[in-house]
Amino acid sequence: MGERVPGPLCSTRVGADWIDGGTTCRTRSNTPGPTGLGVADALAIVAMNLNPSKAKFDREHVYSNAREAGRKRDIDLQIIGDDYSRSAEISLNNGNYLKELIRLGSNGKQKVSESARKIQFFIIRGGAEGFLGGQPFLAGRDMTKENAGNVVFERETTDHKKIRSRFDLNDVVAVFDPKGNLIGVALLERPISIPGRISEEKTTKVYDSWNNKAVSIYRNANFSVEYLGLVVDDGMKGKDGAWIDLHKREATNGCIMLEDPDTPGLDSEEINNFEPKLIRDIVASIGKRPDEVKGTLSLGIMHVVDIK
Repeated sequence: MGERVPGPLCSTRVGADWIDGGTTCRTRSNTPGPTGLGVADALAIVAMNLNPSKAKFDREHVYSNAREAGRKRDIDLQIIGDDYSRSAEISLNNGNYLKELIRLGSNGKQKVSESARKIQFFIIRGGAEGFLGGQPFLAGRDMTKENAGNVVFERETTDHKKIRSRFDLNDVVAVFDPKGNLIGVALLERPISIPGRISEEKTTKVYDSWNNKAVSIYRNANFSVEYLGLVVDDGMKGKDGAWIDLHKREATNGCIMLEDPDTPGLDSEEINNFEPKLIRDIVASIGKRPDEVKGTLSLGIMHVVDIK
């Protein structure tokens, strides 16, 4: 059967391989037969037949084997009251779901305000768990067998060198207006370390400093590909930290990329004029188009939720 985390077989909050959703515990397994199925596989098939809503949930919500994944799945099921027929509510387009994820993920310490002064940014660390299936940038990878917090990719740096680097795919950024309405959300592709460019020590130090810091947007035209970058005032830029923005996926020396399935290829003519939907939606919320952003515009405050 392979290695599995010890725990109860009969529960509404256990992994996809266990039998649950109204089934009963077995005290003995069947004698192995010619089917070649292991006990866990057989139980999983029984569970899918008895609870098609759970089977649909497991197909549509992919969790990795990272340490945050189990807790995130438990929160997701708590939000829908352990009712798999409500699985469609677990969506990055559902503002109410994201608000509950922020509240429960922070153990009630943080919430989306309905009377904030500025735009509210929330990085939810571990929040990408459950949304790792069907992403174009993960094509061909079975994320259930990988740690989404530590994934190796070959990526280009700004001098067009392709380097095998480590990335954290666990996190999302959700953005709300001052009244608590969802502006937009994006999965994050955060470099952990890029050989010859930036170390894990620096990326971690910068990222860990972002809670309750001011967020602005500006146009960066210093590289071959221009972008609108979300920049956090972490107090370390040009010092012992590093200048790390959030922007569209392209060449990176350490900046965090906002995933958008419509992102053009790095060598395409469209990449310069493209901005991900989240950036367009943020800019629209302050009454502007991307091409109207000049200089640096103050937007709001960054909040960090760490699902553990």
